[in-house]
Amino acid sequence: MGPLLAKLRAAGKALLLGLLRLTFAPGAGAGALEPARLRSILVIRTDERVGNLLLTTPLLAALREALPQARVGLLCAARLAPLVPAGLSTELWPFEKRDLFRRPWRFVRFCVALRRARWDAVVEAGHWHAFSFTAGMMALWTGAPRRVGHRRGEADRLLTHAVEKDPTVDYDAAAKLELLRPLGLSCGSSPPLRTDLGLVEAARFRTLFGGPVLLLNPGGRKADHRWDPEGFARVAAELARAARLAVVVAWGPGEERIAEEVAAGSGGTLLPPTSLAELAGAIRASALFVTNDTGPMHLAVATGTPTVGIFLAADWRRWAAPGPAFAAVHVAGRGLDAAVGAVVEASMGLLSGARRDALTGRSADP
Repeated sequence: MGPLLAKLRAAGKALLLGLLRLTFAPGAGAGALEPARLRSILVIRTDERVGNLLLTTPLLAALREALPQARVGLLCAARLAPLVPAGLSTELWPFEKRDLFRRPWRFVRFCVALRRARWDAVVEAGHWHAFSFTAGMMALWTGAPRRVGHRRGEADRLLTHAVEKDPTVDYDAAAKLELLRPLGLSCGSSPPLRTDLGLVEAARFRTLFGGPVLLLNPGGRKADHRWDPEGFARVAAELARAARLAVVVAWGPGEERIAEEVAAGSGGTLLPPTSLAELAGAIRASALFVTNDTGPMHLAVATGTPTVGIFLAADWRRWAAPGPAFAAVHVAGRGLDAAVGAVVEASMGLLSGARRDALTGRSADP
């Protein structure tokens, strides 16, 4: 984004927030709604990040379990709609924000239909630390009498129930379950991330791989979340010897150089260019997935594939999934030798567990 465009966007956001302050007072809802009166609930997650939507699936699962007779809708970015497994929502509302400028009449029709759907409650499930003006305004537009979300500045003006983030809850998906409280609901434990994406494609990749594969993902959208490619290459070389795994390196747009460096250093091969569904299939077909902290990490968790997540950020616990199929390795501040050793150790632990599961006949897929 150029400097001029960035300034225009900042000015536009400031103007909208100013209008928001003048137009809406902070919401003050009544007490919790009786669950028996909840006939329709809409969950809103408008951003276009793969991991963010997957981290919302436990909230959907909790709502469906608590309210099996209710309409549970999901408004999400249209391109990510295939990530949502059947059964987690009774209504899917694929949202195209760009239609506001490119196809305004289609955007208007979408908004009219959303309003006419008549929701008893809306859960605005964006990041608990950052306000999404788009998600907040869509929540307000529904006309729902109860609009729930985390307390975060200007978001309060669009909500009737602003929920304080529990500082003792680390995992982002678990934090979303706090939004059940104003609805009179609770969830004993966080359901796992889920997706059905890649189930069909996995069979093709199992044939392509022809045996057990270590799939690496050394790229990532954020440069400061990418571990040293040499570290990936050394981990892969050690695991290839110790666990007799073929090494395959995944990559996305602009990550070819990194992937080639890791493949050359480990004796591995590059994954062919993939769609999101094909990447999910390749992950499902792998014995182990070793990845930076990025969207494909959450995708792997949602498929149930044994996954080692490599973290450099200080808030790593927020993104590290619980459960026996995931291992988090925080490498920041460690020398390369120590970090490689830690990743290899975590990987061997998961491989041992995966092989025990294979002997009992249990599937890794949710």
